[in-house]
Amino acid sequence: MKKLIAAGALALTAVAAQAQVSFESDDNAPYFGVRLGLDITCPGDIKNDKFSVDLYKAGAGFDAGVIYNIPLWKNLYFEPGAKFYYSTMGCDFVLGDALVTETKASVRRFGVRVPFRVGYRFDFATDYLSAISVFTGPQLEIGIIGREHISATVDGISETMNENCFTDNGFKRTDLGWQFGVGFHFGSWIAEIAGTVGMLDLQPGPASYHQGNVTISLGYNF
Repeated sequence: MKKLIAAGALALTAVAAQAQVSFESDDNAPYFGVRLGLDITCPGDIKNDKFSVDLYKAGAGFDAGVIYNIPLWKNLYFEPGAKFYYSTMGCDFVLGDALVTETKASVRRFGVRVPFRVGYRFDFATDYLSAISVFTGPQLEIGIIGREHISATVDGISETMNENCFTDNGFKRTDLGWQFGVGFHFGSWIAEIAGTVGMLDLQPGPASYHQGNVTISLGYNF
């Protein structure tokens, strides 16, 4: 996450050294935008007072939705949005049976994310890059459908299990994360990279589990 902030700061400094920068503008207007992104799940360890288990592995998915940019003062803005997401991650699942020779497991979830971002835009007088924006804010995530897929080879026969992962022994449906990132504006087009740190415990019971994600997205502002 620190590397993400550092990369954005370096990019801003490099462009500012070669172009005229505007830190404020009085003619900003609200606008809608659409976003489509690659979503990378960043699972944490399952922890309690006695152990820490690296059970889940990073996986790729996507998110897609809309935003509404509302100018607050000069280049400061508030940007709520609504997005659908599909996320995946691997799982080190082991069946304690001598007849089991191979197991594979994954978790796949579909739901809605609602970000509430506050940001600031730095305008540039260049022929290619028109602005760089930095932003941060909370993001609510609600899982709608979640499945855990387990395939195993038992005594030479392949078997598959497909279970709901939103259960008393699985994951909680609702998460609240804190997001921060940077956007590169090319006229009406924008490329963004954002990281979200999960703040709620998603694991019922005595153990705890937190999850984050990184999103690389492309969008268009109307």
